Amino acid sequence: MIKSLMQGKNAVIPILSGTKRLAEVAAFDPQVSRRFTKIMPSDLQHGVDEPGLISLVDFYCEKVSLSARVDHGVMARLITASRHRFGRVIDTITNAIECALWDGDKTLTADHFAEAWSMQEGGDPSSNVFLSDHWLSIQLDVGAEEYDEARTKRQKKKLEKV
Repeated sequence: MIKSLMQGKNAVIPILSGTKRLAEVAAFDPQVSRRFTKIMPSDLQHGVDEPGLISLVDFYCEKVSLSARVDHGVMARLITASRHRFGRVIDTITNAIECALWDGDKTLTADHFAEAWSMQEGGDPSSNVFLSDHWLSIQLDVGAEEYDEARTKRQKKKLEKV
């Protein structure tokens, strides 16, 4: 399906950004892999990226007439909750803004981030990065590595049969 989007008069050029998994999928087809530019932004860092994220939150909030009441602490939690990945940060920010809008609030707060993350991740409040006092010790994605390895093996087997 991706190849068909990249052909013809109205062809598009997909940009794959930030997901190792997507790069692996593209690598299964050498022609598709050649046609993509793969971008892997560096991980976000505590103590470095919070000011930029506050500016980003303010920018997004301004677009929907919200004010934001978030500080470096909330942004540090956002970095952790997003596994230090910029794309996940964007998802969580937009989901938090959506929660604030649905609630009819005029100000985006840490509570909206907690609500958005809970909807995304599930789990009880003690495992919510935005609510827990021990948020840095919360184990995120337990079992994900084994799942990814098994999925990759299944995909390779399917390709061998073709």
